[in-house]
Amino acid sequence: MTGLIFRQAVSSDIEAIARLHALSWQQHYRGSFSDSFLNDEVHSERRRVWTDRLIAPVENQWVCLAEKNGELVGFACVFFNDSPRYGTLLDNLHVSQKMKRQGIGAQLMGKAAQEIEVRYPGSGMYLWVLDLNKAAQQFYSALQGKYIETVKGKDVGEQEVIKLRYHWPGVRVLME
Repeated sequence: MTGLIFRQAVSSDIEAIARLHALSWQQHYRGSFSDSFLNDEVHSERRRVWTDRLIAPVENQWVCLAEKNGELVGFACVFFNDSPRYGTLLDNLHVSQKMKRQGIGAQLMGKAAQEIEVRYPGSGMYLWVLDLNKAAQQFYSALQGKYIETVKGKDVGEQEVIKLRYHWPGVRVLME
């Protein structure tokens, strides 16, 4: 795709990332999170998260942005070596609705895989996806992610969610 660039996030990206993150949750997480959270709280909550992450990042955090014509169209956030068993946590992967199905998500995962291989060669990667997000589950399966388990949790908002863990024992497959 022409005009697409990838770069690491900086503090001036907080608002754009928070906006895309909140919009993505509003579009894909209805039924998993409460309407009141998605309608009234999600943007300020995501802004707080991204302010913390980009003003005072933890050492193992890495955030990659995808931009087209200067506009944020996707991002990935990983926490390297998060789990002794599963490896690096892909905590966030979001692509704007209008740019889906153009390979941006796969490219962001490939960029994350490259960073993992540089920092922790041979390490794996895992992520959590909400049970209602069937499109994301299909995407991760198509990229050879292996479904490992389903758990209930109350990570964000006021209601419990059901989430599935996907795992890649090695990330080289994502670099192809």
